[in-house]
Amino acid sequence: MGSVYALGFSYKIPEERAMKKDIVFFILFVLLTLLCGCQDPVANDLFVSDSSVSGSQSYERNEMIYQFNRPFIKGENYFQIEPLTLPSELNSMKSAVSAVLSETQLLMLLYEEDPVPVIREAGIYDLVSGEYRTSFTLDEGRTISIECTTDSLILYKETDIASNTVSLNCYDWNTGKRNQIYQFSPEYAHTSAFYNDIVSGDGKVYFDDVVTEEEKVVGVNLLEYDFATKEVRLYRENAQNPLWIDSRLAYICKDENTDQHFVEVSGHEDRIYLDENISLLTSTGNELYSINYKSNDPKTNRTIWSIRSLSADEELLLSSNAIDQLAANCSVVTWRNFTPEKPVIYLREQDCFTVLLEDELAYNTYLLGAEWGVLICSHDNSPTAYYIFSLT
Repeated sequence: MGSVYALGFSYKIPEERAMKKDIVFFILFVLLTLLCGCQDPVANDLFVSDSSVSGSQSYERNEMIYQFNRPFIKGENYFQIEPLTLPSELNSMKSAVSAVLSETQLLMLLYEEDPVPVIREAGIYDLVSGEYRTSFTLDEGRTISIECTTDSLILYKETDIASNTVSLNCYDWNTGKRNQIYQFSPEYAHTSAFYNDIVSGDGKVYFDDVVTEEEKVVGVNLLEYDFATKEVRLYRENAQNPLWIDSRLAYICKDENTDQHFVEVSGHEDRIYLDENISLLTSTGNELYSINYKSNDPKTNRTIWSIRSLSADEELLLSSNAIDQLAANCSVVTWRNFTPEKPVIYLREQDCFTVLLEDELAYNTYLLGAEWGVLICSHDNSPTAYYIFSLT
């Protein structure tokens, strides 16, 4: 059977490479960024390269951190951005924005610090009225991760902390109904498959689970849940990490003859082969983008990370600081950074980079809607700042 291969996961950080920060702040930062969206961090040295890249430019503070293989432009004429005021507390609990539901609604997770953050409930915040409505609460000893959202559904994993068992659940915010879709295998939470993506469309949910023999993990299969029949069925053996490419279901498989992983689009024979050093994969339209970890920089002995366009087979950006949470929509490609930086984004149509805010140095996280996004700027010693942006 195929091997378990994690791509597109929500968040994973090797303990031995964790950022050197106060542990309480770090735990809170990890939790809040886990709440933000449905990836392997951390090298803190600056990037210095003697080699020049054709057509590349650097930008002020970022020239020692990113190397751009596309032009860098002043972006004032390409986007609009304005501060977004969100409540720091709701229902007497601290709040964190987790996903974009629509142009006027955000998914919020409420938590208490006991002493580390513990998620207590999820709800919907209306940007127009400023009102918050509780969707559901969590039982004691359980935690959740938001996997994906649709026009009316929130799909999330719920983990029983004591037993480390995981279930896939669905909440319909139109009807207020919540139900369990699937109970994962007992070994699931201990594998990299736990971090694989879950997608929904055409009245179905696609996800993967590990295959075990005599309590040993021997593979992973792609599954399908049908909302109409309320049944789970095997969609494809030895496949995992579903995604949409040009509105068609795709997934990652392994060539058993070469041991190389590739993306297969359902109903098509063409294969998109993947490099071994891909850590994240995201899609939008017919485009695929990846975060890759490259060989260590010979001078600093630190891992160099890159963002690639798989369709163009080109590197767009290099970074010596870890980046993750790769995301894309029709207009932009975004990622999360782990040292304070200016919020840089890639403009897809213009094929260039720009910075959203000149005066923000922060740990930047993005939540994207179809044509706009929310920028979350977290700081070490000041409150988190929120912004809403869209391309003009």
